[in-house]
Amino acid sequence: MSQYDALHEAIARIWDELPELFGALWEATDLAMLPLLRSLDGDEHDEAEDEIYELFRPVPQALERLNRVLSELIAHPVRGDATAAGEIPRRRQHERYVSMPVLYATDRAPDTSRDGSTHYTGTRGDRLRTGLAIVTIPDDHRMGKLERPRIWRCEFRENPARHVIVLEVNELASDRFVETARAMVETAGTPESLIFIHGFRVDFLTALRRTAQVAYDLAFAGVPMLYSWPSPAKVLRYVTDEATIRWTEAHFREFVELTATQLELEVVHIVAHSMGNRVLAETLGSTPGLGAAQAGARLDQIVFAAPDIDSDTFRQLATQFTGRAGRVTLYSSSKDVALETSHKVHGYPRAGDSGEGLVVVAGVDTIDVTAVDTSLMGHSYYGDNRSVLSDLFAVIHGGRSPSERFGLIQRSIAPGDYWEFRP
Repeated sequence: MSQYDALHEAIARIWDELPELFGALWEATDLAMLPLLRSLDGDEHDEAEDEIYELFRPVPQALERLNRVLSELIAHPVRGDATAAGEIPRRRQHERYVSMPVLYATDRAPDTSRDGSTHYTGTRGDRLRTGLAIVTIPDDHRMGKLERPRIWRCEFRENPARHVIVLEVNELASDRFVETARAMVETAGTPESLIFIHGFRVDFLTALRRTAQVAYDLAFAGVPMLYSWPSPAKVLRYVTDEATIRWTEAHFREFVELTATQLELEVVHIVAHSMGNRVLAETLGSTPGLGAAQAGARLDQIVFAAPDIDSDTFRQLATQFTGRAGRVTLYSSSKDVALETSHKVHGYPRAGDSGEGLVVVAGVDTIDVTAVDTSLMGHSYYGDNRSVLSDLFAVIHGGRSPSERFGLIQRSIAPGDYWEFRP
């Protein structure tokens, strides 16, 4: 649970107590609070968090109550009974939701101060750790959404029948992880895995939720897997994330070699987002197990979604990795505010930028998604937008070329051809 989700959940738990705690100040506080709670969902987390605390500070008893509940949440972030290590997980239907098993690998440091549950921080760990998580998807889930409880909808608790939540997180030793993964592969609809690599400012639980949501929306019958590197999940820690994404390369290489050679998979797909594309692009060409002829698993679809990587660096690296996969797809947009900011910070365009300087290289299908609604900062359109998810569905299921996929128009520029979504 991120600090913003924890704050939101804490306020939800004490909402009925707030009128009495605030007294005469409650009416004005109520009006100011709701817009700030909505902002916790958007791209101004830190500002909203600060303003919420400013509302609580004049009322010491309310601030004390909020901090007490926050402490309880931090101490016990994950709910649900743990799955016994090695137990073969299955997608189970429970009343109004589906439980999805997600395998994970992370080099985040574990939080040893939390009793009774597994949790990982935003700091670097001492080694690669593996495990199994269970994420719930509600029956009425809307494609592209990560449903969460919201006060203005009169939702005060996480409910698996209405929200995408992490129900269990269980770390597994390497041998038990391999055993569990092989069992999942054997019982899956297809001997394939879909590895997701998150980007900048993403905490561990959010990454798990996104992995499950994308796999569910893609109707992926294989084994969903997450690679999570230690992002502090804070806007002002961009430089820290940049340093860590280089540090994590050796661990990611270890994970993909394990995936390709020991889990009895036949096919591996990888989807990376934002800064997570850097570790994929940098290591893909130099990872011997993945995509090599002697490997047990064949690398099929590689998807670079909104890559926050230098455009020229991407062009150089593409010559090393394009021949290692069945198809390589790059999604870019000129409405991506996060990448525009990164462009200004670095002084050079990013591979996820479209428009002038669009990355078009041999062996990579470049898709300009500017014409579709990307909402908010336009940076998570790979998982938030129906059009992009539908196109990604066609990529993962059958590896169809852009010319065979619905809603794409072929364009030509000096380096070569690319495709864009119809407005």
